[in-house]
Amino acid sequence: MVEPVVPRATGRDGQVSAASLRLRALSTLSGSLTDALTPEIAANLIERQALTALGATGAVVVTLGHFPPLPGQPPARPGPAARLHVVHSVGVDTEVSDMLEWRTLDSPLPFAQVARTGEPLFFDVDEAERQFPEWGASLRRAGGQAAAVVPVWANGELRGVLGLTWPHVPVFDEDERAFVTTLGIMCAQAIMRAHLKVAEREARERAEKANRDKAEFVANVSHELRSPISAVMNYAEVIARGAQDGSTDASQHRLNRMHSSGRHLMSLIDDLLAQARIDSGVDQVRLERVNLGEVLKEAIAMTRPLAEQAGMDVVFTPAPGAVVLQTDPGKVTRIVVNLITNAIKYAHRGVVHVALERPDAPSLAHVRVTVQDEGDGLAPADREHCFEPFWRKSALVGERPQPGSGLGLSISRQLARLLGGDLIVEDTGPLPSTTFILTLPFIPPAPRSGA
Repeated sequence: MVEPVVPRATGRDGQVSAASLRLRALSTLSGSLTDALTPEIAANLIERQALTALGATGAVVVTLGHFPPLPGQPPARPGPAARLHVVHSVGVDTEVSDMLEWRTLDSPLPFAQVARTGEPLFFDVDEAERQFPEWGASLRRAGGQAAAVVPVWANGELRGVLGLTWPHVPVFDEDERAFVTTLGIMCAQAIMRAHLKVAEREARERAEKANRDKAEFVANVSHELRSPISAVMNYAEVIARGAQDGSTDASQHRLNRMHSSGRHLMSLIDDLLAQARIDSGVDQVRLERVNLGEVLKEAIAMTRPLAEQAGMDVVFTPAPGAVVLQTDPGKVTRIVVNLITNAIKYAHRGVVHVALERPDAPSLAHVRVTVQDEGDGLAPADREHCFEPFWRKSALVGERPQPGSGLGLSISRQLARLLGGDLIVEDTGPLPSTTFILTLPFIPPAPRSGA
């Protein structure tokens, strides 16, 4: 393998040597990076060869929006809705890369400027601090002395931005800039291709698993739909026959059972319709100015009767001050109701804790909603599967299955990602509890007219 060397051209012979070394570096990497690589192999090649050839120590690949794009959504393009997303970083300090995540294109960052203009930037750390104070200061704290930020194009459209850092200040002459830009874009495109291949493989695996689950799903849902309908019909018949027996309490109990069965049936149908909307790609996000604390209170109020019936309570811990943002309140409510309902269903005891946390620094772009129960917790194997469609915990441990379609958590995660956030289950270690964390992008609402 050719061991790349940082070009240092002095005089005419030196210039020829530098040009030759650059061509050799490009040729070597071009052959290696066009193979079918995993992201890890591509990153390893870039770290060992490309960064060495450039004399750089770090690289970060940033795309516009989710990458690979979410199912049913086209790649994001520069515009008001575009947000930066870190796909991969090599040798870059966490502080430097974290402040890029989900920032808008009007943020005071070199990556946002390059995404807007399509023009590369080259500067030393002093210039970086003058133009982009927050990012430049982080670069300096990480030991960087110079940086380059270049656009990444694909099929004539800007798809991302690449950042490179140096522990010294290179001579960014015309040839050096062209070399940095060409080699950098080659590396970024290789990383992006590798992630796309992983996503395609995972999509095929999900499709194959979905086919295997169809038979089980049909049997499951058929039973779940048939049981409450049968109960409604049977109790209606009993009430009709015993209308003259004068037993008010018995009649009320039967009516309650009818209502409970009908409610369960509607919940199942709602899950099926929600999944169908997501699968078909017709579910849309309707952004509104929202006080997130009030939305959470409404969701808790909707689940409180179920908690009281189970002898449990739901406690809300709000964030200091109002958390006002742009999001879809209906989808947030559905997610939180699903999480609380699951906690009540599987914990069987204690308190369900709901907490809202706002970003504690300007560089953090998400709010967090946590839902924690006081049940027995999820085993590590269960945490790996709990977001899969049709999966239910009790089906794995031999218990009688809990009522439900097994779609609640899957729908909730898909809705969270549709809102630009995510839903994860936290590893609480040996603690006997389960904690789900909903993150939502902290998009401040536009000022009210006249404000």
